[in-house]
Amino acid sequence: MTTLERTVRRKTRWTYAVLYSGESRAIVVSLEPGDVISFRELGRRASWSLPIDRMFRQAVRESAQAVRREKRARQRPG
Repeated sequence: MTTLERTVRRKTRWTYAVLYSGESRAIVVSLEPGDVISFRELGRRASWSLPIDRMFRQAVRESAQAVRREKRARQRPG
């Protein structure tokens, strides 16, 4: 692994309608020094940043919730 010393930016392959209904844009994701991840819509200036550990924790929680939902769905009678 290499240590993150400079910001690395990548654009998503597809577009997403996240902020404004009906208008899809690609999302720019940045990995920044200090273990921060940032998101913004392509062509817009507003960005949102979070520490990577919070993003990881949220991903684990959502995965666990999905597993619980599947388990409950299988247990429900028919």
